[in-house]
Amino acid sequence: MSGETTTFKYVDRPELLPVKPEEKTTGTIGYTLMILSMAITTSIFFLGWISQILGLSLAQTIVAATIGNTAVAIIMTLNGYVGIKYGIPFPVQLRYTFGFKGSIIPLLVRVIVSIFWYGVDGYIAAWAITEMAMLIAGVPPDVIVTEGLRYTPITFVIYLLFVWAVGMKKIKGIKYLDVIAGPLLMAFFAWFVAYLTTLFPGKVIPVWESKVGWLSSNFFLAIAIQTAWWATIALNVSDICRYNKRMITLAYGHILGLIAPQIAGTYLGYVATYLTGGIYSPIDIIAKYAPVPVLGFFGLLFATLATGSTNVTGDVPAATNGIIRLIKVSWEKAVSIATFLAWLVIGPYSIVFWQKSLDVANYLLNFNWYYSMWLGPIAGVMVIDYWVFRRGLIKLEFLYDPNGPYKYHGGFGLHGLIAFFAGIIGEYIISAIQGNLQVYFGIIPVPGIELAWYYGFFISAIAYLIIAYVARSYALPELRVSGTK
Repeated sequence: MSGETTTFKYVDRPELLPVKPEEKTTGTIGYTLMILSMAITTSIFFLGWISQILGLSLAQTIVAATIGNTAVAIIMTLNGYVGIKYGIPFPVQLRYTFGFKGSIIPLLVRVIVSIFWYGVDGYIAAWAITEMAMLIAGVPPDVIVTEGLRYTPITFVIYLLFVWAVGMKKIKGIKYLDVIAGPLLMAFFAWFVAYLTTLFPGKVIPVWESKVGWLSSNFFLAIAIQTAWWATIALNVSDICRYNKRMITLAYGHILGLIAPQIAGTYLGYVATYLTGGIYSPIDIIAKYAPVPVLGFFGLLFATLATGSTNVTGDVPAATNGIIRLIKVSWEKAVSIATFLAWLVIGPYSIVFWQKSLDVANYLLNFNWYYSMWLGPIAGVMVIDYWVFRRGLIKLEFLYDPNGPYKYHGGFGLHGLIAFFAGIIGEYIISAIQGNLQVYFGIIPVPGIELAWYYGFFISAIAYLIIAYVARSYALPELRVSGTK
């Protein structure tokens, strides 16, 4: 499909044009390793800690991880298929559903979440850098754990500059980092958890004993958090997989590269935090319990590199491509803007309130749960539109013609936008009926339903299907153009 590029009416930066056949160089192994290293980041070990805070048993934690990540892998595969077939990035992929101008709304949601994750993961990586430096300086572990975050605002800036420098080379700039960073961190943490079991031989992991039931609110919340963790990349997976040579790369990449490490990382995080009393983060556990400082140093180094790989693979492309689409700047300028905004999200707060940053687990829990309510409806509309309504067919050159059929009504695909907002409204209605609406900052109402992503996905999917078939000639404008279908 991407061979047709010479006939397009170009209206975008070159970064948003379809990938040409000769540019598709990523195979199954390369893509699997890329997704693997994206998934294996320091923050996934926090998932086990979060489950422990919620009162789940190890069995419940593993089941929640399996359900949540399988759902995400399915959506990633369905959306990634479009990226490989047509070679288009996420901002362009949105146009045939939401219109040229309307696509800005879901794109803006994704960009905001990407920037926040860029900052969150970046801060966790900087935390590891700080404690690594303190280990080298010979600071006692107990002091490192209590004082490390005091200096993290400094290392946060250093880390962001590193990611910015790598991101300037676009996705190809992290090839070697992708291959080694994630697997090294997983191997180290697996060994480290085995070592911890020798330090606490009397502690028995609660495999089945749980403080909450299998149908409890906390169990569903654990599923929601697992789903939300990579529900972000499930939307914009085309940004990275459009360089893939074959469709089969998606199946291997998402099963072996996403589902497997997420379950393994959750398991290791649960065991490590339980053995050490449930009061320390995975980063603090490495600094405090490493048998010798040099092993703690390497563990924290792997944590830093793996998180950097995740930032540049998952967060930077989404934020950068989105910024390019929104304000039409070059890749280099967009990377710089995204990096500054990532610092702005957490940097000033971490300077003034560095001690409060210790509450990372609860922050991640609430952060993921809240933004997932916006991502589920987008995913529902995208999947149903392409696979059920359009049956896998779009006209590529129309995606680059702002005055073509995908202009819809003044640039807005009202059918897609109405279905998207129907999902959001549906989440609020369900939450209101259940009586669990919550208010943040005194003015912002938030649905208190644990499975907001799933409610939003199915409500928007059904709404889109109904609207699109009722207004078929509007939702399929290319049918009015001779010979396009």
